Amino acid sequence: MTTRHLHVVKAERPKRAPHERPLIAVIIPCYNEEKNIERVLGDVAALAQAHADWKILPVVVNDGSSDNSEALLAAIGPKYGAHIINLPVNLGIGGAVQAGFRYAVGEGADVALQLDGDGQHPAAGIPAIVEPVLAGKTDVAVGSRYVKGAGGNVSSLMRHAGTMCFSTMLRVLAGVNIKDTTSGFRAFSYEASDFLARCYPDDYPEVQAYVPLARKGFRIVEYPVCMKPRRHGRSSITALRSVYYMVKVAFATAMDVIRRLPPRRKRLSGRFRDRAGGGHT
Repeated sequence: MTTRHLHVVKAERPKRAPHERPLIAVIIPCYNEEKNIERVLGDVAALAQAHADWKILPVVVNDGSSDNSEALLAAIGPKYGAHIINLPVNLGIGGAVQAGFRYAVGEGADVALQLDGDGQHPAAGIPAIVEPVLAGKTDVAVGSRYVKGAGGNVSSLMRHAGTMCFSTMLRVLAGVNIKDTTSGFRAFSYEASDFLARCYPDDYPEVQAYVPLARKGFRIVEYPVCMKPRRHGRSSITALRSVYYMVKVAFATAMDVIRRLPPRRKRLSGRFRDRAGGGHT
């Protein structure tokens, strides 16, 4: 991609003193997770106590749940210091997480981390993917079940096969070498969060988001984590939906190679500005 001089995009962000603790926004999409969500928030609260050097802000996005999640979150949110976003309708995982990104960017979060509301992503594993982003080693840290040092829950054979297919596709389309392509346990820098707040896939964004990120030059690295099986409820992806999922995501990801993208904006002196080469391409 050629380097170009681009116009300045101004966007104010909340300012914090340099000595303040880094702000970690933990985005937790929630759809009918009344049996799981409090345990997840409790785990995040325990992590916050263990990491007093961080300021951790749980952001729960209730994605139009039809169970008792909204009432429960209203009752327990203050206890865990969580900000609750109640979407009036179900937007799906993409819309819910994007709402979380927008809030995190508005708060000036140094890192935005995606954490499932079903308890499969142990909060104890958060430092493994947050610390590389804070240290500037990567823009996107992916919690992976399939790299050396990982452990815990491994997905079904069918889902693993689909993950490997997506891995090959991403390597061919965007030069991204990711093994756990469907992992929803990921940490993003402020700049990557700002980009995804303006450009995030709607339905199944775990795979599809990597192509726009790669096209804009964001660094993406996998780190080993341990995941747990879901304790209550079940995944929305059935065997039939898995086939539909693979076809739809493959097509949408291929289209991301050529579709128009918003600019990548750099965090500088309290404002954003376009990075060279980061315009609408």
